[in-house]
Amino acid sequence: MTMKRLVLALIGACLPAAHAADRFAGDAMPRNGGPVLYREIHYVDGPRQVVSYQCPDGTPFARKVLRAGSDLARPDMTYEDAREGFHESVRAVGDRLEIRVKRPGADEETRTIDVPKGAVIDAGFDPYIRAHWDALDVGVSVPYLVASRFRFYDVKIMGGKVAQGQRHLAMKLDAWYSFAAPTIGMTYGADDRRILRYEGKGTVRNANGKSSDVRIDFPVAGRATGLPSSTLDDVLKAPLAGKCAS
Repeated sequence: MTMKRLVLALIGACLPAAHAADRFAGDAMPRNGGPVLYREIHYVDGPRQVVSYQCPDGTPFARKVLRAGSDLARPDMTYEDAREGFHESVRAVGDRLEIRVKRPGADEETRTIDVPKGAVIDAGFDPYIRAHWDALDVGVSVPYLVASRFRFYDVKIMGGKVAQGQRHLAMKLDAWYSFAAPTIGMTYGADDRRILRYEGKGTVRNANGKSSDVRIDFPVAGRATGLPSSTLDDVLKAPLAGKCAS
């Protein structure tokens, strides 16, 4: 080996390894059955996560970006839906949160609110569940942010028994009026603690501007690991369609 090649090899050995991203994907259908409404593809690279929401034909129309700091359960978040011009964002400002919501045909609303202890924001519930896996046997109560309403709601996450390698969880409002709110169901792999199914209100809004009640299956076949970190940058650059073909 020449001196030049030796130096290059030593430099390469000292450089930090390139980040590798994971991907998982699922089709969203009406909770009670029906055709695919949309597809969501999640790309996770450490504390950064990008979700591409796609029409049934694969055309992206909405996107969510999450960036977590020291607490993975409380990421900053931005979401935009090009079909209706809806946009919302959550950003930590010191010990408080700045929330911005832009609804179709209305001016942007901005509010800054306090953050309760142990709060969970958006998709932060996923790492929260993995981190509190054992405590779910008796249930845990956490403040969960609903950004469009500019407030936290106390929710209780309860873990069921493991059956056929799966653990079924339920999340519901932890309040006297919880009977009036639908329960969210989640199924995780008992060994790898990865989500397999979500049943409840989805991120994407329907033609009436309300969140659809959906079932999203995340099959193992839709997962991939070791993707280059630049994959997330490519997803961020993709143009969003103003409508789906069907």
